[in-house]
Amino acid sequence: MKDSRQIILIFLAYYGITCVSNIYFLFGPFYEKMGASPQAVGLFLSIFYLVMLLCRPLGSIVMEKFDIRRSLIGSSLLCVAMTSGIALSLDRPLLLLFFRAMTGVCVSVFVVSTVAAQSILLDEKSRGIGFALFTTGSMLPLATVVPLSEWLLLHGCRDLYIWSPALASLACAAVSCLVKDLSYSGGHEKRWGSYGDLFKARGVKVLLFTAAAMGLADAMTISMASLANARAVPVSYFMVANAFAAVLIRTAAFRLISGVPRVRLAAPAAALMGSALLGLSFSSTSSMFVFFGLLFGIGIGIGFPTDLALVGDMLPAAYHPKATGLVLLVIDSGWMISPLVYGCFSPYLGVSNTFRVIGLAVFAAASMLYLRYWLPLTQGKLKIDGDC
Repeated sequence: MKDSRQIILIFLAYYGITCVSNIYFLFGPFYEKMGASPQAVGLFLSIFYLVMLLCRPLGSIVMEKFDIRRSLIGSSLLCVAMTSGIALSLDRPLLLLFFRAMTGVCVSVFVVSTVAAQSILLDEKSRGIGFALFTTGSMLPLATVVPLSEWLLLHGCRDLYIWSPALASLACAAVSCLVKDLSYSGGHEKRWGSYGDLFKARGVKVLLFTAAAMGLADAMTISMASLANARAVPVSYFMVANAFAAVLIRTAAFRLISGVPRVRLAAPAAALMGSALLGLSFSSTSSMFVFFGLLFGIGIGIGFPTDLALVGDMLPAAYHPKATGLVLLVIDSGWMISPLVYGCFSPYLGVSNTFRVIGLAVFAAASMLYLRYWLPLTQGKLKIDGDC
């Protein structure tokens, strides 16, 4: 690795900004106790992810204009202001939504900046294991700040809870100040690659399609509670197994597969997630939910860091901001599309059949992408053209 201290700082920054997002997992019950309707709670939660999705390209633009370090510092300081605005606007619904949406802008820029920084810091040899460890930062808050937030609310520390995102954002800003300028190592004049040249690069389009398939499968966890309720199985069996497998894969077990070329891992990981969804649609016991949760966790544990690492494998640093933003954009698209697809099909097909259709579609798409594009790419048979 080029600079282990900087890598650790970027990991801490990524963990911190994920804490900001995950603290609000407990906001629903908190807000409802203040008299808010379920619709108001849903709008508050969803507008954040919608804005994050729309602002992924903005993160690339900001990085190219101000460099990664200043993007991190600026977006985290703005996040302090926006999360403080949320804490001060609980009785003003429209203003509350504004601050929540602006928090999504800040978090989006910050996340894209941290991922692009990792792409620059990690060399090809360490990029796979590096991103595997890095992306545990998105899982650890579930075991740290979420239980802490729940404890604060249970013990009546409402003010400390609602101000904790601002404190976490401030911690992100402090860490960001220690990050060096990672913008680009191409001399004094920064020459960023264009989107036109980016899409001409070998395998970029197929990477985006693969990431989209994985994102669609991952986003089905939003609707997992409906399937579990239909089978009278606690959804926590799936969630805990999923998180356990993902963290295990990204830490202790990732070295076991680090010798496999990443171009051979991305699509099979998505296919495994699709097959897990398909298997869950036929499951009716807690043990089966645990089993397929483990399979799903293995898939996302391999797929997410692999997709991000492939950006650095396929492209020079001049393209990393734009490519990173696009990969995260298509993954996040799944979180917007999945609830819509589920809401449209489940009234007609039923919960189980909807999971079967989506699981089968993801499995088929990922398998086709591997056989048609990824496998020839590993064999040097895929040409740079408009259909890949």
